[in-house]
Amino acid sequence: MTLLPHPSIIPYTIVHSTDIALLLAFGFVYELAIRLYRHKNESRTSRERKVHIHLATLRYEAAKKRALGPSAFVETSKLERAVLATEKELEKLKSGREARIARTAKLIKKCNLATNIIVMLMYYGVAMLAIDGSRIIDENIASNDEIISDVERASSFWKGLFFPLTYHGMGYKISQYGIESGMRASCVGALAVFWAARTTSGEMFECAIKWLSR
Repeated sequence: MTLLPHPSIIPYTIVHSTDIALLLAFGFVYELAIRLYRHKNESRTSRERKVHIHLATLRYEAAKKRALGPSAFVETSKLERAVLATEKELEKLKSGREARIARTAKLIKKCNLATNIIVMLMYYGVAMLAIDGSRIIDENIASNDEIISDVERASSFWKGLFFPLTYHGMGYKISQYGIESGMRASCVGALAVFWAARTTSGEMFECAIKWLSR
């Protein structure tokens, strides 16, 4: 017995398994590429790491000379000037990295928008999976002698299966844009599949990073 109730068989009338697999694979590869690109541009460069280590060494040497008192005044002054110069260089490198991070975020945002538009245009009006309302049997409805259309049955089934996403997911609704209105409430669009792949693979990458950094 599972923790969450779910139907053992989904009564679908449309399923594009090849396209779904393609979108899932594309979402995984795209998310991996985005994360690698972000990591490369947000991480400290080798030069910044070297300067940071050099600054720590200079501060340590300056503290040692300062502890010797007036007898090491000349050496202490040289080291303190070197510390100030290295601090300025490090701040310059940090500012460059912050600017690089900002540029990276803007580029990724543009790439995401362009990719979403391409996926939407390629699969405009095509449902990746749609529910067949005629194959859904609801005992509660039958006992009340209510006449419920197949569309309403399919919509009710889909909303229950994907709750609360089907009620509050604005992105999910956008992903169904262009699909026939009678199917829209009981199907999933290409963008939703692509986003699902990105979200799932993103969580996997986060878990892998945390596990490797232990």
